[in-house]
Amino acid sequence: MLIKYLKEIPLFTHLKDAQLKEIASRCKKVLFKKGEVIFHKTDMSTDLYIVDSGILKAVLSDDDGDEIVLARFEAGAFFGELSLLDGQGRSATIVADTDSELSVLSQPVFLDLVTKDPKIAIALMTTMVGRLRNADEKIESLAFQEVGERLIRTLLDGSSREEKVAKGFLKGAKRTHKELASMIGSSREAVSKCMKVLATNGIVKEAEGHMLIAENALDQLKHRRRGCRQLLPDAADGSGRHHPDQPHGVGSNRQQGL
Repeated sequence: MLIKYLKEIPLFTHLKDAQLKEIASRCKKVLFKKGEVIFHKTDMSTDLYIVDSGILKAVLSDDDGDEIVLARFEAGAFFGELSLLDGQGRSATIVADTDSELSVLSQPVFLDLVTKDPKIAIALMTTMVGRLRNADEKIESLAFQEVGERLIRTLLDGSSREEKVAKGFLKGAKRTHKELASMIGSSREAVSKCMKVLATNGIVKEAEGHMLIAENALDQLKHRRRGCRQLLPDAADGSGRHHPDQPHGVGSNRQQGL
């Protein structure tokens, strides 16, 4: 069963059953409840984690408890590759967003596997490059996009284009304003104000425990952006203090690998 599952993971799709059997025998299974921390930022550990089931998130937080979500990991994804390769402290904190089951490969075991089959290293690098591209896009959105656009793009990214529950609307998971704020690098207050504008204009709706978002939400926002601006305060208030709507850590979130 584990061999069949491992074959579906991008890192190992090219491997033969005998190689997968070896990996399965060297994996350690661990379970985490929703809200549990897998490791904290700066922790000194070098294991590679593979998600068997559940959803986890990589976050950065400040002393006030505000956080920004760098990435989410679902079944088949892996994390921990940065510390695995350079031996430095973890670059972010990983938290279980749902009950999750993980397979853990120690650094010596993984490096031994790479030595035997360099294609694993190529697959690892390919994934890391994709994550860097995603991080660049996120930095760009934090630097140049307004809250409304960042919010809509996040809602669209989290919706299913296969499952349409109403004409012109896509179905997505219902999230709190605090969760959305952490995902787009803004404040809960700013997200609440913008969600009010989007709901008033029929761009987003709530139904049966889910969030519905218009397929053409970005186009609609272009025509109503002025209304969103009027509700949101300016990012700079002249006081020299960080405004709640100003993007958090624009220059510090480039690495989504851990």
